[in-house]
Amino acid sequence: MTEPSATTPKPVDPKHDDGFAQVPGVVPIPVPASTVAVIRDTPQGIETWMMRRVSQMAFAPGAAVFPGGSVDERDADISVPWSGSDPETFAARFGTDPRTARELVTAALRELFEETGVLLADPLPDVDLEAARVAVESRELPLAQLLADHGSVLQAGALHPWARWVTPPMETRRYDTWFFVATLPEGVEAFAVSSEADLAGWVNAQETLDANARGENRLLPPTIAILRSLVEGGTVAGVIADAPNRSLEPVHPQVRRGNDGKNVVTAEGVTFAGQVSPTGVTPTPQNPVTGSGPAPSA
Repeated sequence: MTEPSATTPKPVDPKHDDGFAQVPGVVPIPVPASTVAVIRDTPQGIETWMMRRVSQMAFAPGAAVFPGGSVDERDADISVPWSGSDPETFAARFGTDPRTARELVTAALRELFEETGVLLADPLPDVDLEAARVAVESRELPLAQLLADHGSVLQAGALHPWARWVTPPMETRRYDTWFFVATLPEGVEAFAVSSEADLAGWVNAQETLDANARGENRLLPPTIAILRSLVEGGTVAGVIADAPNRSLEPVHPQVRRGNDGKNVVTAEGVTFAGQVSPTGVTPTPQNPVTGSGPAPSA
């Protein structure tokens, strides 16, 4: 396997601070967020695109994560065109109102573009997509304008709702995160372009879990749960076929302190031992898969 190109760590963009106010005695309200597990088949099993968060991040520094981020005001823009589905259909699946559904799906597609360079739109704008990505990420160019200028629409139907996890109330930074799964159109590639990651690439889901069990990488409980579910799906077709049957009830992990001083997290009857608070700083592994061995496949 070859090592994917890693991004040069940059100052963390203030837009990702999410406005958390750390008020003593006050439990923060979870911020809505969307995350996309992009998957593909290989002879060795399902692979997914993951990124290792830079050590400067306030939340989950050094953790391997899927592309994603918090919802912001841009994602409520009704002028952002969709295809393949509509907010009402997603709202029925989510158990939310159409506005919330629009925000979550648009945020997922926007964050995927900002963090991997993959724009799931049809037709693709005939522009320098990397320059457009940087402009959208910096808010110099609204996503709606990029699409409108080129007669493009977001492929909302490419996203398959998969799970929903809420950060425990003990944390100072909390997210209400909706997870989606998706595949890339033929000929489309993801790139290590996120300023929030120092390494990114395709990783084997089972190998990533095995490495985590050996203590060679850092994965948060939701990430472990999603990876396990992808492995259980077996193939991309199996995962996509199972998506409509997945529960989207929010998972609220229970946390207690273990004898080793680390958190023991329990969710959906599964225990995740030896967890460090996502706002705590821990040593970062060499790469998202093994921490010291071969890097993810490009």
